[in-house]
Amino acid sequence: MSVTRIPYVNLVLAVLATTLSAICAAAERPKPVTSDDGACERVIAVLAANKIYRADQMASCDGGKDEEHPGFYILRINAHCREPQGCGSVLLGWYAINAKTGAVFEMDVAEWQIGSRIDWKD
Repeated sequence: MSVTRIPYVNLVLAVLATTLSAICAAAERPKPVTSDDGACERVIAVLAANKIYRADQMASCDGGKDEEHPGFYILRINAHCREPQGCGSVLLGWYAINAKTGAVFEMDVAEWQIGSRIDWKD
């Protein structure tokens, strides 16, 4: 193996480790969520485990607890912006996370209603 391939191999191993971590996190029984960051981590893990998006596609979340849906975090999942002048939108989707159970649902923002559950079901 040449010296120039070592950084590439390290990068591939890091991506594989991240993906495996996300898959394992989503496969575990969901746990209560107590913060915006915890809700973001949970939904990203589920989306990666379900192969909806790759872990490296998802950059961040916006949102938090919602007054209209007590006990839920409503989050917007954002992609990385790769355009030098900025992006018009990096929206990947909206999701609701039950704070008590950690269950992840699609969010219908047009009707502002919680949709179908997307993580595994009990």
